[in-house]
Amino acid sequence: MTDDPDSVGDRGDGGSPSTRPPNWALGLDLGIRLGVSVAIGLGGGLLLDNWLKTIPLFTLIGMVLGIGAAMVTIWNVARDAMKR
Repeated sequence: MTDDPDSVGDRGDGGSPSTRPPNWALGLDLGIRLGVSVAIGLGGGLLLDNWLKTIPLFTLIGMVLGIGAAMVTIWNVARDAMKR
């Protein structure tokens, strides 16, 4: 890099454009994390309900836990993105 502070990649904002993921990658990462969190919670609840032959109690609990995990994930990713 050059000593020029206005040169591309030396902006002091968390790295050069080639080392930071693009915005679409952040959105894709969030979407996958959210989907996996909810799917694991829902799937675990369905498995427990089928195994124990219960009403959809564990499905609802799993869904709530999955959505809660997704919210925590959003919080952590947003906090890390703000640090950059």
